[in-house]
Amino acid sequence: MAIAGALFALYAFPYQESGLSERWFQSYLQGYAHLAGRLLAVVDRQVTIDGNLIAGRYALRIVKTCDAMEANLLFLAAILAFPAPWRRKMVALVAGLIVLVLANVLRICSLYFVGVHAPGAFETVHVEIWPLLMIVVAGAQFAWWARWTRRTPSLSAAGSASS
Repeated sequence: MAIAGALFALYAFPYQESGLSERWFQSYLQGYAHLAGRLLAVVDRQVTIDGNLIAGRYALRIVKTCDAMEANLLFLAAILAFPAPWRRKMVALVAGLIVLVLANVLRICSLYFVGVHAPGAFETVHVEIWPLLMIVVAGAQFAWWARWTRRTPSLSAAGSASS
């Protein structure tokens, strides 16, 4: 809980708008907009990207608190808190965060199409369904990794045992 609390405090801290952390965060949000926008542009030629705005038949602005960061932070805290070798933790963090980024890009793309085809359902899908799904993805990845890391010998122990 302490790790998660610290990570969430860092995320929610009111940084200066012109500060380095906010510039980094804006780049992070724009990165998501570009990944999702480019994917959407393959199937909808009207899609354009401007900073953190995806526009087309429906407009989406990728903003802080709507970026699925909560799932990333919970996953990160769970991996860091789990008693396992650091090498395994690093592998899990890299692989798990890649999966969460891909899931979030899928989330953004699906929200675009919900906005286009069922705008009345957008708020429910955006605020209730996708946040839950992102937490499920993060939790499932952690549970799989925790089981795997408990069942197989440590990477460093396996290397020294075979030497």
